[in-house]
Amino acid sequence: LKDAFPFQDGELLSPVAVVEGKAPEQTQDQSYLDPHQWKLPSTYVTSTQPGTKPTTIPDPKVFANVFSIPTEFEPVRVETLLAYPDASHAAVHLALLECFRNLRASARALDVGVVQPPSYNEKSTAGLSSETAPLPESQRWDFLIKLAVTRFMAWWDNIDMVLNHASVYSHHAGSDVALQLTKDYLPPLDILLVWYSLMLNTDAYDAACQAHGSNVARLKNLCFPWPAIRDVIDMDKMEYELPRAAQNLFRNLSSQSCDILTYLDSPPAYTDSGKVSFKTDLFSEVKKHDSFINESHQRLWIRSPALYGSLGRAGGDYLDFHLREPNVVEDDVLESLSFGVQLFWRTHRLFPRQYKTFLVEIRKKKGEPSSKDDLKIVLDGEDEALESSQCCCCWTCERIRDDVPEFYHAQLSSVPSSPTTAVSPDTVQKQLSSLSSEQIRQIQDDLGFYLAVEDARKRQIPLPTRPPTAAEKDAERIAKQRKKEAGYLPGLNEYVEVLPDGTRKIRQRKGKGNRYYYMMAFVFGSVCIQPLSETQPNLMIPAPISTLFDLPEQSIEFATNMDRSRDL
Repeated sequence: LKDAFPFQDGELLSPVAVVEGKAPEQTQDQSYLDPHQWKLPSTYVTSTQPGTKPTTIPDPKVFANVFSIPTEFEPVRVETLLAYPDASHAAVHLALLECFRNLRASARALDVGVVQPPSYNEKSTAGLSSETAPLPESQRWDFLIKLAVTRFMAWWDNIDMVLNHASVYSHHAGSDVALQLTKDYLPPLDILLVWYSLMLNTDAYDAACQAHGSNVARLKNLCFPWPAIRDVIDMDKMEYELPRAAQNLFRNLSSQSCDILTYLDSPPAYTDSGKVSFKTDLFSEVKKHDSFINESHQRLWIRSPALYGSLGRAGGDYLDFHLREPNVVEDDVLESLSFGVQLFWRTHRLFPRQYKTFLVEIRKKKGEPSSKDDLKIVLDGEDEALESSQCCCCWTCERIRDDVPEFYHAQLSSVPSSPTTAVSPDTVQKQLSSLSSEQIRQIQDDLGFYLAVEDARKRQIPLPTRPPTAAEKDAERIAKQRKKEAGYLPGLNEYVEVLPDGTRKIRQRKGKGNRYYYMMAFVFGSVCIQPLSETQPNLMIPAPISTLFDLPEQSIEFATNMDRSRDL
């Protein structure tokens, strides 16, 4: 289970058991221990009884703002610049990285034979024939990438047709808003990986757009389609599932199967059309991101109990870094930054137009240091960034930071002499001293439960459940209150009355002519309906208008809540 729960150094410290009908065990006070040595709860309930809330990880609420992608062409305001990237975009990015890793894992299942030419010697031998040998496992992923590059080029040749179709059938915002792809226009996952890698290389992507020749601005204005990607990823299995419309579109454009493994079984005849030539080595661009995909899976933030908090802190760190270093060269520092800052930086660069505008504006605001004091602030900021990259961001430390934001624990280094190999126990305990024993127990329970869920996924058994936590209860209560305030609004011929105790009620206006309003409500709201026939009572059609003049009493009450007040 080392991969299932990314403790520091990848060491799993407690086994997990999921027992049906048994309540989770209580942990003892371990506040005096290093958090990485905590013994976590290891037994949780598996319940399939009706009414039991299913376990959903990640929480869908973390993706709520994925649609906040600035698409206007007008001059960008500060609030528009800060709308992207959001924690929701970064969360979808994490899920996509898991899909990329699963694609790489599927490459191991490739049954590809390599034709070995016959060997020759000085003596003439009749009947020489080629032999087929299986492709070594170490080369299968590279083979799949090369095939994906070929498929991407066929898709990129037809990108104008994709965008033209999308602009007619899915884009309803007018010419003042940039076109973005919906789920019905997404390419297969292997092609998406190549597009992802190309877009992260700003210069190469600009060159590819320019070389395309047709409507260059539209290509450059594309944002990586996070909302559409969110819609097609099965968050439980981390699988990328294209809708039928997208599959048909790709098949019609390229005469290829969407599934690259199916494509290998019966590849169609293919010739290079030569429409677009790439000066960039797309294979190398894809391979460049293998290490980041590995790191993302090792940390597995997308399954972490601190996902929302981790992304919020990473987004703040990313913005702070750019404020300190507006003129930094990406390639010089990217690998030295923390995982969270790298994630947001990559997410930002996957919207090229927004990223360029952001850099221009932030450089205007920042300028050069005007004094020695300002220069010292910048240099101190560089030390903070370095410290952040050395800070442990495993599940345990990230969950503690939800309650103690300044908590610091260094990562264990592979170099024994490194000064970051240990943190003083007194320092750790001092940081944890602000937590109550109840808070520590809740942190431990969250970690143990999320570990149990990952273990159940790995074993393909029902996911464990647990009662709502205090934080979940508070969030549910607030959500219900907001829904109540937004949902109970005055309707036709009604008004709001505020009582002396602050309670608000919706009252019905009394007066002549109300019957006319009831009739109009039914006409325009299509509320009045009747069965299609006695034999098919469930098939309903709008009733004739003549029936409105003799409405039954219950219909009037349904339409207007007549003679009743409603609490807000």
